[in-house]
Amino acid sequence: MFYQILPSIIFILAIFASLLVVLRRLPEAAEIQRKQGPNMPVTEKLAGKGLPAQAVSKLRPILEHWTKRVWNFILEAKDLKPGSLPGYKFRKIFGRRLRHQPQPLRQTTPPLTTAEVKDEKYYLEIIKKEPKNLANYDSLGKYYLDTQNYGDAKDIYLYLTNHEATNSDYHARLAYSFYQLEQYDKAAEHYKKSLALDSAQPTRYYNLGLSLEAAGKLPEAIKAFEQARTLEPDNYKFYIGLSQIYDKTGDKDKAKEMAALAKQKEGLHISKKVKVGG
Repeated sequence: MFYQILPSIIFILAIFASLLVVLRRLPEAAEIQRKQGPNMPVTEKLAGKGLPAQAVSKLRPILEHWTKRVWNFILEAKDLKPGSLPGYKFRKIFGRRLRHQPQPLRQTTPPLTTAEVKDEKYYLEIIKKEPKNLANYDSLGKYYLDTQNYGDAKDIYLYLTNHEATNSDYHARLAYSFYQLEQYDKAAEHYKKSLALDSAQPTRYYNLGLSLEAAGKLPEAIKAFEQARTLEPDNYKFYIGLSQIYDKTGDKDKAKEMAALAKQKEGLHISKKVKVGG
């Protein structure tokens, strides 16, 4: 594709342009030497090599400066400039021992099926081929979540939320990573950002409640659990969460009420599964 070879074309053109600059400066340098005469401050070694060597010695720092700038431009064009992705190193492509498969708990995205699971190298290769495609980074991030590599998942979703701040899913996955790393305040922060972008997600309110509860913010956690229950009133897990948090606050009556409702809703849930199975 043309856009993939464009940076290389720009680099080659830049080299030619630099050579043209050198050639154009040679006559100018000759004229300066003619006017200043033999008193021009040039080392004996360069003076013995003649005008071209003298011109190159003066223009070399300029060429080195512009060569570095052109190279950095190419790296930025490919989105591979060092530091563009926190914690992301392409040396991983040579392999690393993978983590065990997770047992997903309160994960906001469904786990990958066996057919969809690839190794880390697979996703890194795709990113190298299409570094501008954020969906490729998301696939790698979901892979890290699925393999319980929450540190690298956090780095991926920090990168994605910086580049596409209006994507509620990216914030939710970043929040889930922070939760698993026991950074509960940051988890709550990004669940709130996710819900501000998409408020029709009961599971995210539930996860927000768990994050706030773990951070010791029980009144806020109750509000989050209650919002989850409002959006999905038949989900027994939400009632269990409310029962536990009311028990923590010392409201035993409310805790018992929520526990009874949880048992009732769980019975409906099991009944529905049996009917579907039958």
